Amino acid sequence: MKLQRGVNATEVLQKAKHKLFVEGKDNQEIDLVVVQELLNNNELTAIEVQAMGGCDNVRSAAQALIHQHSSYYFLIDRDDQNQTTVNESWLKFPDPNSYNMLIWRKRELENYFIAPEYIGKSSFLKPNANVDQRILKECNRRLFLDAANLTLYALSRELRKPLTIKHFAEPAQFKNVNDGLVQLEQLSGLVDKKTEVENILKNDTVKEIYEGFVKELSGDVLPLQYDSGTWLERMSGKEVFRVIANECFQVRDAANNLLTGKEQNKQIVRQLAKLPLAQQPTDFQELVALLKKRVNGF
Repeated sequence: MKLQRGVNATEVLQKAKHKLFVEGKDNQEIDLVVVQELLNNNELTAIEVQAMGGCDNVRSAAQALIHQHSSYYFLIDRDDQNQTTVNESWLKFPDPNSYNMLIWRKRELENYFIAPEYIGKSSFLKPNANVDQRILKECNRRLFLDAANLTLYALSRELRKPLTIKHFAEPAQFKNVNDGLVQLEQLSGLVDKKTEVENILKNDTVKEIYEGFVKELSGDVLPLQYDSGTWLERMSGKEVFRVIANECFQVRDAANNLLTGKEQNKQIVRQLAKLPLAQQPTDFQELVALLKKRVNGF
């Protein structure tokens, strides 16, 4: 155990009290690197940031811990969630009914790092790298793939909706195995659910959802163009950022060794997250403001 002297008691209590959980399998993931850097550079060292696996893990932890730890906060990717749900998470935060959870307004954290005006501020850009056009080219290449993946997200979310059925309560109706099967087979809720699932998976329904995503992403303009559609916000930022970082950036460590892959990408986002708050994406600024109010007790 290491004994520290001269530590402010209030600071110690704050550090023990406030925690922000983000997506990622460990503390080397981009989500944690970005959020930790952002908070550290904006007077929010009182908040401990921890990675907690994928979105479902973070959501489950939020639901389990909210009543015991009101100063635990949770931040997840948007994935396919609708705009209303996302906006409400920011408007109501902190909200125990929503498990103190914030949802990024863009599909994934990396989507913020494929915005040309933001990523263009990096000193790691290669000379003459036409990052705007490279982002556009990669997103055009991925458009129909990403629309299909968003369709899978949407179908999965619909199929996982719980049954709205009350439990059986009369033992006299369950004298043997056959009685139980009869009761289940006759249950209108199960029949309705089966019909609902069949309707969701109909070819026409899948086609409608898929074409809806293509239209939303593109803004009905093909090939993709800036200022049309939601492709910068809704396509897979993780995949696009990896390509852009690999082709348009060059990062060296203190010993002048060339960094690649995940280590390179972490340095790119870390440097950008250190920029003054006024130069950060609007959602980053809002996150800092909300957490400052929370830590300060407002």
